[in-house]
Amino acid sequence: MQIELIILVVLAVIIVCAVYWYLHRAKSVNSSSLKFGPTKIEALPETDPFLQKIASDKADIDKATILAVQQHENELEQRFASDMKHVKIMEQLSQFARVNELDEALIALWEEIKNYPEWSRQEDPDKWNKLNLTGISGLNDKDTSTVEFMRGAQQFRISRRVQSGVKETIAGLSLFEDDKEVFAIDCLITSCDEEAKHICQRINTFKRRGNWARAILEYYGQLKIEKKNSLNDVKYFCAAEIKSHFD
Repeated sequence: MQIELIILVVLAVIIVCAVYWYLHRAKSVNSSSLKFGPTKIEALPETDPFLQKIASDKADIDKATILAVQQHENELEQRFASDMKHVKIMEQLSQFARVNELDEALIALWEEIKNYPEWSRQEDPDKWNKLNLTGISGLNDKDTSTVEFMRGAQQFRISRRVQSGVKETIAGLSLFEDDKEVFAIDCLITSCDEEAKHICQRINTFKRRGNWARAILEYYGQLKIEKKNSLNDVKYFCAAEIKSHFD
């Protein structure tokens, strides 16, 4: 009886060991079969004459391309040296105009006087002619509008030309002093409270002569004073109203 029991225990141990070995081997096989990774590609022989020729041709073509572009640019620099000097001057004057708010002054002046020619037909100019302009006239022709006025003995004119694109609308504002263009900008037109607002994008013309800069800056200053005074009037009027309700 004890012998039979021993034999059964030995057989059980053998079976368990066999099953464990089988399962362990199957797991190892499956793991190895499921491993994916980049296939190792042997490097091409560096001594292959055909491949060496391609690499050499590529290097020569790259070098020739760089030299050709540089040579062309050098020729252009020599040919247009005087023009490039003016481009640098234009950039400097454009920066000067923005720093001194000449673009903002022209925009503000246009937005103030654009309706002056129509309003000049009214009987009481004191109600709308904030800048006390004289000799006011104007013209509207399709996409172009102009307003003319006198400042002393000088004639000034602002012209606005609109170009509508697919995604944006650009307006060019040009200032003329005695029929000569002296300052011009391109503006992006945006809508603000159902009114067109001009935002300067580029300075196109800046003439270093005449009285135009002082003229538009003085008008700009008058408009700033009028606006700030109006705001202060409202503020103090509201304060007086509040006081009357809380005495």
